[in-house]
Amino acid sequence: MLDTITFDQLPQAVSTILDGIAEIKSICEELRENGQGKDAYMTIEELCAYHPDHPSHQTVRRWKRLGYIPFYKDEETRRVRFKKSEIDAWIASSRHMSREERNAIRDAKILAQHQQMEFGGLDDDDE
Repeated sequence: MLDTITFDQLPQAVSTILDGIAEIKSICEELRENGQGKDAYMTIEELCAYHPDHPSHQTVRRWKRLGYIPFYKDEETRRVRFKKSEIDAWIASSRHMSREERNAIRDAKILAQHQQMEFGGLDDDDE
């Protein structure tokens, strides 16, 4: 609830508001500079460092190959990238699955991979 401001208090109130706006602008600028104000993409190395379990490159590549983790592949450079917001959502959702659920998903994907290999091959072109 706002207090009533008298005419004599107006300069101090305006000054307080302007200081608050300057602080908000400073925070926004820091977020922009650090890439946190936008949906940043991460490399495999950055993902390994960012993920709470700090998986190896080989583990992340296996997750990618089996379709566990959301990723993007640049058509020109063929480099794999991971969108930070999607990784955050993926980490949050995977923490809620039981071991049995994760194993069932893994087994289904392995079966699908074996079937795909039987019917025409599978290309694994990580970077």
